[in-house]
Amino acid sequence: MGRLLNLGKKTMNMKRNKIFIRVDSGVEIGAGHAMRCLSLAQALKKMNFELCFISKKTGGNISKLFTDKGFRVYYIQDNNSKLKKREIVKNDATQTAKIIIKHQTKSSWILVDHYDLDFKWEKILRKYVNKIIVIDDLARKHDSDLLLDQNYDENLKTRYNKLVPRKCIKLLGPKYALLRNEFSNLRKNNVKPRKNFESVLISFGGSDPTNETEKVLSAIKILKTKNQFQKEVNVVITNSNKNKNKIKQLCNSIPNTKFYQNVYNIGKLMCKADLAVGAGGSSTWERFCLGLPTIVSIVSDNQQKTTKALAKKQYIINVGLAKNLSVKKYVKIFENLDIKKLRSISKNSLKVVDGNGSVRVARRIKLLQSA
Repeated sequence: MGRLLNLGKKTMNMKRNKIFIRVDSGVEIGAGHAMRCLSLAQALKKMNFELCFISKKTGGNISKLFTDKGFRVYYIQDNNSKLKKREIVKNDATQTAKIIIKHQTKSSWILVDHYDLDFKWEKILRKYVNKIIVIDDLARKHDSDLLLDQNYDENLKTRYNKLVPRKCIKLLGPKYALLRNEFSNLRKNNVKPRKNFESVLISFGGSDPTNETEKVLSAIKILKTKNQFQKEVNVVITNSNKNKNKIKQLCNSIPNTKFYQNVYNIGKLMCKADLAVGAGGSSTWERFCLGLPTIVSIVSDNQQKTTKALAKKQYIINVGLAKNLSVKKYVKIFENLDIKKLRSISKNSLKVVDGNGSVRVARRIKLLQSA
């Protein structure tokens, strides 16, 4: 790193601020972080920012989607397996800094959305950029000029006290949820609270590591065999799902069940559905925006706190850790559904997210130009 530090800052006379976005996607980590960064990038582009992405070429990554939307992608080496844990952050920062030095403008910023990159990474990058923007939900220390945590938390206002610089702008809560334009547009098109429950959407996103999709489908098949479940079923998975072929076959064996793979208009399927079964994470806010009540299975540790807090407020149905759920348990969950409660959840969730979070965040980032 020492040799890199001596290169200094290379500047060019450009009118626009350039934001480098450091984010990854793939089979193991899913696409949620990358998709929300893309949503924000599209909003910032309309405000005359120049944007590009810095990512690793991990298996199942969605970087092609960035280029399809007109954004340049710079790649860094994925050599974490060869490094000791304490070296991973420094190595990533070194590679990121090299890209910034080579392609930076007079005013270059970095936006990072990554659980593996922390305060130490930000301190290294600080000398190469004018501003640091962090998207995170782990309530940990950051060296940032603006921090976004779109999750719901019972201690939202004090969550980052003493964890970020005093002058850091903090954007906290679901009102800043980064959603694609698709959701705000669909919401405007007369989305109303659900009353009847005739269609179910099953979508666990990403790689679905605990294979919840197959468990839920198997439970529905049992109920349909007993004539206890007559609802339409739509199943959405991604290319990252290792069980996609088996799931497709299972869908074909269940009446009134449709299979979708790698759809980019899931909002329309959400609008058609009266109930969803899925994981926590960024999809939560998409469902809230469209008033879709959801049975939530916790598929990763970082989803636990938010999922429990949302269930406490009667915004979702929390059925616990995915690893503890079986087909038999999902059968009981469906058998014990409270329609009155689902109607209340649909009505309440619509009040939490309006679909304009990306624009709100982009406007606050724009204000950083004069800070």
